[in-house]
Amino acid sequence: MSRNKKSRKDSARMTVLERKPKKQELLADPTSKESRRKKAKEQRKKHQSVYEKSQATQKAQERDTQAGRRGTRHGGPLADKIRKLNAEKKEQAQQSDED
Repeated sequence: MSRNKKSRKDSARMTVLERKPKKQELLADPTSKESRRKKAKEQRKKHQSVYEKSQATQKAQERDTQAGRRGTRHGGPLADKIRKLNAEKKEQAQQSDED
């Protein structure tokens, strides 16, 4: 028995109705995979460059110094509570030293 070579006969021919849609047609359809991928790519978070990161931190430091914070962030109820407890400890220590 001899082996026949693979041949592409009728299966290779596509009719006009069975043609594959063009990429622009796929992108026009909002439910197609291509259009969803394109939208997701546009919405994806962009990574900042090292320069942009350094500029952002510089701006924050400048804001802190302008607010009179000397480059640190103070504030919030927990910080107030800690300051209050530390002040009470100092007062108790001074009172025990005086006695």
